[in-house]
Amino acid sequence: MSDYYGYLPELTDLLLNLFSPAECREYMEASDHPRPLVIRTNTLKTTRKDLLEALSKRGAAVEAIDWSKVAVKVTESSVPIGATPEYLGGHYMLQSASSLNPVMALDPRPGEKILDMSAAPGGKTTYIAQLMKNSGTVVANDLKAERQKATIANLHRLGVKNAIVCNYDGRQIPKVFKGFDRVLLDAPCSGLGIIARDQSVKLQRSIKDIERVAHLQKELLRAAIDTVDANSPTGGIIVYSTCSISVEENEQVIQYILQKRYVKVIDTGLQVGKPGLTRYMQHRFHPSIANTRRFYPHVHNMDGFYVAKLKKYANGVRGEGDEVKEEDDEDNEEMDVDEDEEEGDEHSVTTEEEEEEVEPPKKSNSKKQQQQEVQNNKQRKTSEPEPEAKSKKVVEEPVKQTSSKEKSVTPVEKVVVEVDNKKKKKRDLEPVVEQTEEEPVKETKKKQKTETVDEQTKKKGKKPKQQQEEEEIEQQEENNTEENEVHYEDVLSDDQKQMIKEQILQHLIQQGGAGSGASSSKKRKPLRAPLRK
Repeated sequence: MSDYYGYLPELTDLLLNLFSPAECREYMEASDHPRPLVIRTNTLKTTRKDLLEALSKRGAAVEAIDWSKVAVKVTESSVPIGATPEYLGGHYMLQSASSLNPVMALDPRPGEKILDMSAAPGGKTTYIAQLMKNSGTVVANDLKAERQKATIANLHRLGVKNAIVCNYDGRQIPKVFKGFDRVLLDAPCSGLGIIARDQSVKLQRSIKDIERVAHLQKELLRAAIDTVDANSPTGGIIVYSTCSISVEENEQVIQYILQKRYVKVIDTGLQVGKPGLTRYMQHRFHPSIANTRRFYPHVHNMDGFYVAKLKKYANGVRGEGDEVKEEDDEDNEEMDVDEDEEEGDEHSVTTEEEEEEVEPPKKSNSKKQQQQEVQNNKQRKTSEPEPEAKSKKVVEEPVKQTSSKEKSVTPVEKVVVEVDNKKKKKRDLEPVVEQTEEEPVKETKKKQKTETVDEQTKKKGKKPKQQQEEEEIEQQEENNTEENEVHYEDVLSDDQKQMIKEQILQHLIQQGGAGSGASSSKKRKPLRAPLRK
């Protein structure tokens, strides 16, 4: 087949991957025959009906094409179509049928700002200006300045007044122009769809050439999308087209751009053409690529072409994990809602506990009294002062804690409470921390803080700096406790003092005899009732 039709073997293999052997032969056969001559009516100066009558009088066989409002097919003519008075007057433009489809898919509207990135020789640019009714702005760009001469000539001949001609590298256009409503990119390609016009393609194009052109097409399409404003009220449209049928230059380019920019494939609105491929050999493309359109010479009797219409819905560059991040954000929002609900439940529990604290302390403070007793026992063994407990619930007295196991309230406790009430107004309250019974982690931390200095110094690997810091903290606590202590001996009456002494003697006798109790009482310091702020 390669030898019979004169194709390179690698191009034949590419076509066989795209078509069945029978369809591949039909494609090669159709590419050896020229396509029908088609002209486009310039509605800025005439109508298609008047043009058909004028050309018929000059001996041309013409007929209208049903899928276009301006296309006319010329089957035969006795005069050159490119030299008639109507042509020189700008009533029509020689243009292939397949090249009309990208502009029809672009659907330009009056008053918009539109860019044609590869404008020369001006066929699509003049069609865009025609649909815009010479309003708005059309920027006709092309890389080569020599080719723009034909563009300028056609703009003048057809009466276009809203066009700006420039020659920039398409990849650099975002640095020069931005904010377009619509962009048309008829990208440079391998030309596999126009072999009927250029037979050298089937002998010169290789797979490496196709890969090299595909890389350029991706760069140009990225630039085209960057020049479009996603917030345009009427636009945000990009049309990508090539005169090639290879998947590497068409579907793979669209698949690439879907992962790099915030665009989506939308319906082209064309009445002709086959859907784009979603599967090709080992490749699998996005399902929306089926909205693109393919044109074949052996099916549609026009040049091989590809048209894709994209809608830009956000500005910027898409990251590799944007889709995953969006899903993660949705999950995070659900987790945040659940955490807020749990926090609300915890808040309701703490408020109920605070309401219980208003009730008598017998219900809510029994456990805390036991914990404080354990701390007092440790304090007696180590002969070290107990650190002040920062709790807002109830201020407990040491004398009351030692006798918490007894059910009856002693007179000493009553006296201490009275003294506490008298001195309460003169003291400044220290900052306190609310604590609930449902926080065992905080309680364990407080137990760890009650370890004595002797036990901490015995631990291995302890540094001298830590010892000094702990001694300074303990010294400050001792000073604070001494300042806050109140000697009830200076406040109580003689009868109350005598009553306290009798109770102390009875308590000592019960523990092991009055003698041992008396000897131990001599060594003890005067009994004090330290009251906390």
